[in-house]
Amino acid sequence: MTSNPLESLSKLKRVSRAAGWFKGVQLVYQGFGPLAAHMFHHFTPVAGIVANFYGEDVQTYIEKGWGTPVFSYEAKKRVRHNSVNLFTDFFYKDYGEEIARRFNRLKGTVCFVPFNTTPALHDFLFRRGRHYRLFQNPVIVQNYFDYKARLAWRAKDIGIPIPPASQVKMFCELNYKELADTYEGSFVLQMPLSTAGSGTDFVHSRDDFDAILDRRRRELGEGFDRKQVKITRYMGGPSLNCTACVINGEVALSQPDIQIVGDPDLVSTPGQYIGSDFSQHAIPKHIRKQILDIMRKTGTWMGANGYHGNFGLDFLTTTDKSGVVDTLCVSEINARLVGESQYMADFQAMKNVVPLPFFHLAEFLEIDIKPEWVRKYNQALPEIEGSALLIYNNRKGTFRAPGKLRSGVFRIEDGKLNRLRDGYLLSETKNSDEFVITNGTPWKDLVIGHPRYGDQDVFLCYIMTRESIVDPKNWRRVSPKWRGIVDVVRDAVGLEPCPYRSLSE
Repeated sequence: MTSNPLESLSKLKRVSRAAGWFKGVQLVYQGFGPLAAHMFHHFTPVAGIVANFYGEDVQTYIEKGWGTPVFSYEAKKRVRHNSVNLFTDFFYKDYGEEIARRFNRLKGTVCFVPFNTTPALHDFLFRRGRHYRLFQNPVIVQNYFDYKARLAWRAKDIGIPIPPASQVKMFCELNYKELADTYEGSFVLQMPLSTAGSGTDFVHSRDDFDAILDRRRRELGEGFDRKQVKITRYMGGPSLNCTACVINGEVALSQPDIQIVGDPDLVSTPGQYIGSDFSQHAIPKHIRKQILDIMRKTGTWMGANGYHGNFGLDFLTTTDKSGVVDTLCVSEINARLVGESQYMADFQAMKNVVPLPFFHLAEFLEIDIKPEWVRKYNQALPEIEGSALLIYNNRKGTFRAPGKLRSGVFRIEDGKLNRLRDGYLLSETKNSDEFVITNGTPWKDLVIGHPRYGDQDVFLCYIMTRESIVDPKNWRRVSPKWRGIVDVVRDAVGLEPCPYRSLSE
């Protein structure tokens, strides 16, 4: 019997090289942050990147260090704002020929691995012919599983728990009194297709309800009345998350984590994703087991209905009187690579564990990964350490980045940032006193906020730390220590107000 290559990352690399699994594969990553491509760098060089963000860290570690070309919306427009659809919908239309000329020089098969597939990427690949392949589910499959209302319809068939009394209605049918009575005053509204919390709203009062509907009416225009919305009970416990991968008739699992969403000390949007904590090893064992069981059931259902590769689940919880998680429900399916994948791969590699993104590549390359190997991998999952904390600007407006803060390995000394050395990965730290500032660190003269009308909660950079970042008394919030460090880093970015301008300038 062939030896199991999933026993360790070091063994996988030896077997992969000998078998030539990635021979002739020219991998191109598409996503929001270019440094996320490192999750595949463990297995094969990355030949190119198409991304929204940019940064001096991208210049230093990817373009110069890897020798990998990066096509960035932000680098072209010199602006970072909250309208990501300008990247996903129009970047290939504006720069597709330039991108294709560069990637057409590559020898071998050009394999696009997007964070998630978009219609614009489909159109771009269709026009390139058979030289390009898509290592992700097509939009129509992706949206089928991403559609948040579907869980309310299929959860019973899958055998997974969802919040009680979950329902789907049209926006025009929503009645506050009726919903407040049904859900005892607090409930959640979710747009069927959205990412990073952009379609999630929390209602605790009539004022909340009216403000949310007014905003959605402005955003949706004539489509408001015909738009479906999923309504669920508000559950006040911490948000948990897990990522998995459908591969060759099995489901590869990963370590659950605590998600921090909408901490009001850090962002103004209640559903905004802030970070993930893999270092707080206090999730009760029976809850962890339940999460992994739900991941397996969901992945099996998805695979049986045509899905391939990586996906994630978000979980809602309640707690007992002592604050310990006691009830778990599935909130939504994320049918894509998901945000945790990009840094979890480094956290897993630090333990010599095969990073989960390998299974995504293996599924689309049709590498013969035996189901029994995957099952043994799942049984041997160790605890990992690492937390990712996203930093956003906390003032609405349009600002200029002076480029004072460089990415690297840091330590806090006497309340101030001390940059110790270059680095962009948690694995480059030596101990828990050190942390990394990375992933799109604002470069000199970058405009932060929409140039015409300004923005708040615009992403600035990541902190990566070996420590837990959640408040041990309330996992929904960032701990006081790390809230303070966020303030220090945000101040070090040094944003300066600048005049409005047109994106076409």
